[in-house]
Amino acid sequence: MIKTYSKENFTIICKKLCKIDSSLAAIIKQYGFPPMWSRPATFQTLVLTILEQQVSLASAYAAFKKLKEKVGYVTPQKILALTDEEMRACYFTRQKMGYARGLAMAIQKRQLVLSKLSTQTDNEIRTELKN
Repeated sequence: MIKTYSKENFTIICKKLCKIDSSLAAIIKQYGFPPMWSRPATFQTLVLTILEQQVSLASAYAAFKKLKEKVGYVTPQKILALTDEEMRACYFTRQKMGYARGLAMAIQKRQLVLSKLSTQTDNEIRTELKN
């Protein structure tokens, strides 16, 4: 069983999914395999992922761009230094403010060490991020 995906196993995973999803199989047959997107394993990437939840990617990126204009490279310390008003001006909802600050605090308190995530499976990472 594949526990995480990488450039090496991406097409294998796509082929397995095609066997159980005929619609996906038809799309891949017509257009080919999708590109494998990846992002750096950083706090900044996790904040962007939080912003992407339940909104269009364009809206999330606009918020992220606004945040970067405000603070530059996004770090836990910079997130924790922002007021609610400053975060709202960067299009954060109340709930997303809580998620971003909670993540920043967990990293700052060393309850979450991002560098350790690279050696874990997807399920282990999900569990770690939810705690």
